[in-house]
Amino acid sequence: MIPKDFSVTFLGTSAASVSPHVSTSACLVRAGDTVLMVDAGIGALRQLHRAAVDPGEIDAVLVSHWHWDHTGGLPALVKARKRAKPLIIYGPHPHLLSRIYLSVLCPSIFADFVTVKAGSSIDFKDIRAETIATVHEVASVGWILAEQPGGRRKIVISGDTRPVESIVAAARGADLLIHEATFLDRHAEWAVLSGHSRASDAARLALKAGAGALALTHLPARYTAEEIRAEAGAIFPGVLLASPLETMAIDTAAAEDHKQGSGWAKIRLIVPPSQP
Repeated sequence: MIPKDFSVTFLGTSAASVSPHVSTSACLVRAGDTVLMVDAGIGALRQLHRAAVDPGEIDAVLVSHWHWDHTGGLPALVKARKRAKPLIIYGPHPHLLSRIYLSVLCPSIFADFVTVKAGSSIDFKDIRAETIATVHEVASVGWILAEQPGGRRKIVISGDTRPVESIVAAARGADLLIHEATFLDRHAEWAVLSGHSRASDAARLALKAGAGALALTHLPARYTAEEIRAEAGAIFPGVLLASPLETMAIDTAAAEDHKQGSGWAKIRLIVPPSQP
């Protein structure tokens, strides 16, 4: 089971893919008794079962944007909750095609949907969630997740976006910045055209913000892990690559005078046992 400290468990870390063997963007952030899912990509329910998490435990889903690789798991998740309380979904206004398609698959999916914009905030029992302005092909937001009360420990999740200064502002003092890394430098033009970031972009943002740690996600199959780590790590030493079912836990809050430079956070990696 996922430990009850302040942690993020990656369910899916792949960029958009048609392969049935990959899981796309989804993660769980837990603080105390609050469990939030950020995005619910393809395979999210399967990954919850593999992580031994009951779908009924999830308090809400926070959507960064409505592309299928970030929301394709929502219909199965909603249906799997059975008699659990209604699942509230927060996110930017969905484009028409996504709303129609998801509603056909699960008519109740938007029954408890709440539209958010950059600067929105939602208070849960043990987590305060705030939205960040981001730039993608469709309406999008990033998320700041700070423990309650006090907000001393903080995780920032970019969602899909071009590199933007709002991420730098959000990640100042953050223990962990989780940022997409869809491209490497040799495909910089593709990143611009598709509204994504390079691994080096994420590393520069984290360095400028003085983030405690950087984890890269939304990783494409076109590159090896070594290539991605080398390009980002040349800018932000100690960069982490998110892996499915891996948990990154922030055990203790760093004192303000210890948040110097970058890479100061103490992140405990919890790797799941081998799965069949």
